Amino acid sequence: MGKVVVTGIGVVAPNGIGIDTYWRNLISGKSYIEKSDFMENLGFNSKVASTIKNFNLEEYNVKKLFPSLEKEDKFVQYGVLSGKLSLDDSLLDYKNLKKEECGVIFASAIGGTTSVAKTFEDLSDYGKSPITYKPIGPNFYNSGMFNHSASLLSKSYGFEGYCMSLSTGCTAGLDALGLGYEAIKNGEASVMLVGSSEAPHVGFTYATLDIIGSLSVAEGDPSRASRPFDKKRAGFVIGEGASFLVLENEAHAIKRGAKIYGEITSFYSLSNAHHMTDLKADGESMSEVINRALTLGEVLPSDIDYINAHGSSTPQNDLFETNAYKNVFGDRAYDIPISSTKSMIGHSLSSASLMGATSALMSIKTSKIHPTINYEFEDEQCDLNYVPNHFVEKEVNTALVTASGFGGIHSAAIFKKYGGIPL
Repeated sequence: MGKVVVTGIGVVAPNGIGIDTYWRNLISGKSYIEKSDFMENLGFNSKVASTIKNFNLEEYNVKKLFPSLEKEDKFVQYGVLSGKLSLDDSLLDYKNLKKEECGVIFASAIGGTTSVAKTFEDLSDYGKSPITYKPIGPNFYNSGMFNHSASLLSKSYGFEGYCMSLSTGCTAGLDALGLGYEAIKNGEASVMLVGSSEAPHVGFTYATLDIIGSLSVAEGDPSRASRPFDKKRAGFVIGEGASFLVLENEAHAIKRGAKIYGEITSFYSLSNAHHMTDLKADGESMSEVINRALTLGEVLPSDIDYINAHGSSTPQNDLFETNAYKNVFGDRAYDIPISSTKSMIGHSLSSASLMGATSALMSIKTSKIHPTINYEFEDEQCDLNYVPNHFVEKEVNTALVTASGFGGIHSAAIFKKYGGIPL
């Protein structure tokens, strides 16, 4: 059914709102990770986080389309704003689309946990008393409904096709992209809005990740706490934010004269059927995902110019990924630039994988690859080219994005430069 292309990007992240600000700050190599007094006061081992500062919906002209958005959980606000920004960026005339050919696929790992936790605390005096009933309005229900963001976007833009959400952990953003890609590829849609959002900064989330040793306990400057592939990496930093992409059938995009960021050539996902959180160091399960994505996209290993890695900064993930790349690319793995977006803005769970996809698309568009910052101490087992500390200029025609998540899920997508329309 023709190619699937990306024509719009929307980002809400700690390093900026909107694709231009987001990308400029990634290229600069600046860390947006800080000490969290909240985490320290609660006595957690990890005391760092990456948050969105001074977020104000009124600045983004959302009231007309989404009149009650400011009352919703932050994960809904971030997601809906990101979706709006992606459609604005695409310049789609959504009022004159075939609405039945347009859909939304959304993803989140933990949804409105912030609102749920706060409501529990309010109704139980922070767990010290039995919960007492009182009316709290519809937004509590909305925060627990993972599909609320997708429903708001579908309703406001009149999209009458797919409207669904998934929760596959930290691969979910990339998985949403994969489902949207397949819907267009199979002729079931012409336009798909795909995205993911998280706002996990609440004690409950911190506690569950801290107790299993996932969060960073790296010593020293808080801004250097996320250290993917570095020998002294010591866990990931919790982040937040949202990313959305507008996907279109190639013919639909050409007919309206759309700008095109790139083409999606393939997507694949599988379960390692091994463990909820542990990874086998050999990387074989990720190797299988990458190989299948290459085969489906009719892409040779020698075609890959750049890899945006999951790069979470945990000891086992970074070794797992490194070995997967060596398995697939052999000696050439040492020549492929690999970088981790999480080094600067932390790990925003489901939306992190789609932010990685966004970064890959911008590398294709700009011929620049953002760095993996805080890389100081070489690990003899993690010994590939991680684009340490400073961006590089390189033409990127084909990029690979990989992601892993709790539950043993691994996903990969491949993007190509589109040659039909000048970027």
